[in-house]
Amino acid sequence: FLTSDIHGTVYPIHYQDNSQAEIGLAKISTLIKKERSQNRNVLLIDNGDLIQGTPFTYHYATYEEDKKNPMSLLANYLRYDAAVIGNHEFNYGMDILNNAISTANFPYLSANILDKNRK
Repeated sequence: FLTSDIHGTVYPIHYQDNSQAEIGLAKISTLIKKERSQNRNVLLIDNGDLIQGTPFTYHYATYEEDKKNPMSLLANYLRYDAAVIGNHEFNYGMDILNNAISTANFPYLSANILDKNRK
């Protein structure tokens, strides 16, 4: 099971006008639970751009960055097996990304990323 470009969306709404949408981890969780009830061996992987993109994640990154990353906590609850570091994972800075990684009960995967010392 693969998710991608969640961009911090939790509820199945368009945040700009509160209209209903076919998006969000709350809606996806129903599909995940159904799939797991029918199949024992289901892997759940996010393909990047999970932790930023909504007023919810902006508020966290701006005012509550010392707390555990809420998107990683939700991914833990949904029992993700892994997540890929997407380009937007860097939008709020390395402290927020490192917090998301340390909060997660699963590995964040990536290749070809270098720090400023090229390591």
